[in-house]
Amino acid sequence: MTWLLAISLVESFSEVADRAAGLGYWAVLLVVAGDGVFPLLPGETTIVAAAVLASAGRLDLELVILAGAAGAVLGDSAAYWIGRAGSEPIRRFVTRFAGGDRLAAAERMVARRGPALVFVGRFLPGLRIAINLSAGAGQMRYPKFLLFDVLGAVVWSTQAALIGFFAGRAFADQIWVAFVVALVVAGAIGGAIALQERRRVRREKRAADNAKSGLSAESPGGAP
Repeated sequence: MTWLLAISLVESFSEVADRAAGLGYWAVLLVVAGDGVFPLLPGETTIVAAAVLASAGRLDLELVILAGAAGAVLGDSAAYWIGRAGSEPIRRFVTRFAGGDRLAAAERMVARRGPALVFVGRFLPGLRIAINLSAGAGQMRYPKFLLFDVLGAVVWSTQAALIGFFAGRAFADQIWVAFVVALVVAGAIGGAIALQERRRVRREKRAADNAKSGLSAESPGGAP
């Protein structure tokens, strides 16, 4: 029974791989683009999985990277223009999903660092949409936003694809093992980044609280 279950799982992975290869680059582009506005979608995971297929010759690695980068730019740009338009329902969604502290932290960091944060934001899944909304709401010029976003998207898509590609090469005869290993590695990297994000958000919140306390102390009605 154990061997039959193992064979069934391998066949299921093979079927999923075949279907994913059939959908190909458009699936990568659309899922990653959607992830730019709805962070619940598995953008990075899709690139990693497609790159595993590329290692087996079912897709082309360069086109996987290009599709991932193009999708990232489309999704980030959509968030930028939503921020420019001031869509309150989207802001409420981001606040519920990411938390008010993350949105406030993103607004403070964009105000200080501007375009450089747009580049870094591509690697910060918890803050990414908040950064892009804040860039649009803060009236950052779109050509400047686009330049740094394209650079970040290319680097981000490349690193995600390389994780999947090298895992696929390492387990060339067992593609389902390659999928698992690649996703575990990507998950570990994502977890480390998430920890750094939380620390950054806490630091920004402390800085904001300290600034408010300082203003209150300096105001006529504040404590001496």
